[in-house]
Amino acid sequence: MISNEFIPDTYLQTKILMLYARSGELNDLLIARKLFDEMLERNSTSWNTMIIAYSQMEDHSEVLDLFSRMQRAGILPDKFTFPSVVKACVALEDWNGVCQVHGFVIKTGLNENLVVGGSLVDGYVRFGLMDEAVNAFEEVDGKNVIIWNAIISGYVKIMRWEEAWSVFHRMEKLGVVPDQFTFATVLRACSFLRSLDRGMHVHAKLIVQNFVSDVFVGNSLIDMYAKCGDLDSCLQVFDDMIEKNQVTWNLMISAKVQYGQFVEALALFSRMCMMGFKMDQYNLGSILMACVGLLNVQSGRELHGYLIRNSLDSDVILGSSLVDMYSKCGYVEKARQAFNRLINRNIVTWNSLISGYVQEGMVEEALKLYHEMEQHSTIQPDQYTFTNLLALCADQGDTYLGMQIHAHAIRMVTTNRLIIETELVHMYAKCGLLNYAQHIFDRMEVRNSYSWNSLIEGYEQNGQAKKSLELFKEMQATGIKPDCFSLASAVSACIKLSDIRMGKETHGFIVRNSLEKLGILKCVLVDMYAKCGDMDYACNAYNQTSKKDVNIQNVMVSAFVGCGRMDDARRLFDEMEERNIISWNSIILGFSKVSKKEETFKLFIRMLKESVEFDTSTLVTLFNFCANLPALPQGIQLHTLAIKTGLVNTSITMDSTLIDMYAKGGDIIQARRFFDKMTEKNIVSWNTMITGYGKHGYSEEVLVLYEHMQEEGMHLNDVTLLSVLSACSHTGLTKEGIEIFIAMLEDHRLEATAAHYTCMVDLLGRAGRLEDAKEVIERMPVKPEVSTWGALLGACRVHQNVEMGRHAADHLFEMDPLNPGHYVLMSNIYAAAGSWKEVEEVRSMMKIRGVRKDAGVSWIEINNEIQTFYAGAKSHPKSKEIYANLRHLTQQMKRLGYVPDTKFVLSNTGDLEEEEYLFQHSERLAISLGLISLSEKSTIRVFKNLRVCGDCHTVTKFISKITNRRIIVRDTNRFHHFENGVCSCGDYW
Repeated sequence: MISNEFIPDTYLQTKILMLYARSGELNDLLIARKLFDEMLERNSTSWNTMIIAYSQMEDHSEVLDLFSRMQRAGILPDKFTFPSVVKACVALEDWNGVCQVHGFVIKTGLNENLVVGGSLVDGYVRFGLMDEAVNAFEEVDGKNVIIWNAIISGYVKIMRWEEAWSVFHRMEKLGVVPDQFTFATVLRACSFLRSLDRGMHVHAKLIVQNFVSDVFVGNSLIDMYAKCGDLDSCLQVFDDMIEKNQVTWNLMISAKVQYGQFVEALALFSRMCMMGFKMDQYNLGSILMACVGLLNVQSGRELHGYLIRNSLDSDVILGSSLVDMYSKCGYVEKARQAFNRLINRNIVTWNSLISGYVQEGMVEEALKLYHEMEQHSTIQPDQYTFTNLLALCADQGDTYLGMQIHAHAIRMVTTNRLIIETELVHMYAKCGLLNYAQHIFDRMEVRNSYSWNSLIEGYEQNGQAKKSLELFKEMQATGIKPDCFSLASAVSACIKLSDIRMGKETHGFIVRNSLEKLGILKCVLVDMYAKCGDMDYACNAYNQTSKKDVNIQNVMVSAFVGCGRMDDARRLFDEMEERNIISWNSIILGFSKVSKKEETFKLFIRMLKESVEFDTSTLVTLFNFCANLPALPQGIQLHTLAIKTGLVNTSITMDSTLIDMYAKGGDIIQARRFFDKMTEKNIVSWNTMITGYGKHGYSEEVLVLYEHMQEEGMHLNDVTLLSVLSACSHTGLTKEGIEIFIAMLEDHRLEATAAHYTCMVDLLGRAGRLEDAKEVIERMPVKPEVSTWGALLGACRVHQNVEMGRHAADHLFEMDPLNPGHYVLMSNIYAAAGSWKEVEEVRSMMKIRGVRKDAGVSWIEINNEIQTFYAGAKSHPKSKEIYANLRHLTQQMKRLGYVPDTKFVLSNTGDLEEEEYLFQHSERLAISLGLISLSEKSTIRVFKNLRVCGDCHTVTKFISKITNRRIIVRDTNRFHHFENGVCSCGDYW
């Protein structure tokens, strides 16, 4: 045609243009474009031909350029133009362009056209503009299933699951027949709604319309049932599927892992491999999770080997799964090695390794990895990074570090803060900073059960049980249903408040909601009733438990121990088929509390014979027991055992009780040696050592330690000051004691309790400043306690002030009328003053009131047996030797100047009778037995339940000088170290 100089008309040019443009070849498109540009006249068909051609070649910028030229040329776009233009706007991410095109469409009246309207709907859906998509959808006439699917999938894409379901429901009502894509999409909505009923409704529709054989739909059903918690139906769909693809197997394996059926997941994985399907990153990732669930690191390592052999370990998804598997199984070094082999790492990889370090409490390593992550150019910490680090701070109780992480989180995470805010509430609450936790909680726009539980538990654990219960009720008022964690905290709060009524209400809620079978709730309910004093309810709650595992049995043993029913505790303990360390610790604690020395140690020996590994809690109980008896030889043996098992210096609590054991056992030197060897000390350790020195009369050492504590930045507490003041009062350091009391109030800003004022009364009273001591009582801001008036009465006995003693005694007889000690002290004051009539009056008062004086008793341990003596006792097998030795020593003492102090005889008798009375005091009998029974180099340790009398104190000094023996006597107040005729108390006690 060209050679004959034939010039085709517009119609023919357009046909030729279409021929080249529609071939799909770039060269043909270039020819078509040349022809198009040379055309003198172009109709809508020629413009549409070129626009569609460029759209097919994905040259979207040219599509929009041609569309713009077409309008300038005055050619009206039609139904063939707009779909390609919308497609171009979507490809170029120009959502505003789609809106403009929509305006053109409306002007041309093509908005009702199915193809044009469908393209607009699809365009809006791609940008997530669902309101605009719905508007375009409503304008279309003759809607088909494709356009309905576009709307449903659009809502699913932006996670508006309810709207997706509503569109599907409307589609059904209008009689539009869904296809497999409709069903697959709406099943996904059901999955995320966790709506099993709606999912089953869709399943029924599938069966009716015969889509169940479609593998795509079948996979959607498996996923829906798995996410909705119906694993049986999930497996049924899987088994019924005639055709299965790789996705089918992967979904089913994932479902098994999701529901903790790890063994079955491994079996299904093996079956899949046998069927010829491939291992891929999805099923291998699931299997690695199964290994985590089973803590089966061996299988995990075998999979790791497979990945290495097939060069898959560098795959970011599988590599991340390996890091996660090793981390959660406790093999952090292996996790680090897998992490290092990855060339590319995503946020999951970094978080998995950080989580592993957190799980193992490896603070420095976790923080170092976090800082490495911060310096990474493409990876930034997310909310899960910070929740891991905040959990670490909570576990370590490190508030300072927690605040630093909080600051980083504020700076780096600006969206989706719910998870971080929730973990912040947990961290601050666990660290005891309840104001911070409450502040964050109050600012949260959305609160989940975890955030409520964290705050409820925080208040309960930090001594605000009432506030904890208030929050528990408030949580329910907001519509959040309590779970086992919040219920456990609420019951624990009831325990602390002794609120059995609220405890029973909570128990009722648990029963009504069928939660009583949960192990943690069974245990706290039994514990609550026992600690609130209702053992009948505790026993009923225990007996109603069908399956009694070791945990609830331990709680019941502890309940019996707590109320002193040791026979019941021992019976249940012996009946237990399984016992753990908690079982043993509970029963040993119980017998130690009732001072059953033989039974306590027998149980511990039995525990060793049965190869049960004891822990620091076991030793804490036994060291405390040895301290309170006291039983120093057994305590030393336990110390040796602790050294052999490597438990020394692993627990500050245990180490502190070991110091206490040595101090109360009379070996203050060994207590100090161990204190100095401690690798870490807390306020309890320091207080224990200070108290020990105070009880042994070493006030200088007390003051030195007091200064050292402050130099080391240790924050003193009320117990520290109480121990220091007590040491000052017992050794006559009046000036120092007053200065320390003032420093306590002004420098340390500690509030003085009645116990501190009692120490000041004792301090001033012992120094003879009785009027000042009385003034302290009259002016103290808190109500004086029995011990406060007792301190004044004791000072009156020392300084023979009858009138003030009578004043103090009157208060004591009213406040504590059944305590024999007050009557005895007042009687002593009268006796020392020779007021025998008044002595008889006090004794008569005791008789009328039914008050009995505690008999003085002293004891000494000889060859691991406790030998006990009362005043004048002669039943001991070595009684004759004991008395003979005392008479011999008395003669020697008299030659050295000893004169019996008969004012300590509390009856009006003759001088010889008075001397004989003093001669038979229980502590002298015990000392005499020690002298004749123990080796000459042994320290004699005697313990007495009452205060050592002044004459016995003098006699013991003489005995230590004559025999050249070291004698330690512990009375009700303190230790006396006698050596070479001198006592550590300096005769001031």
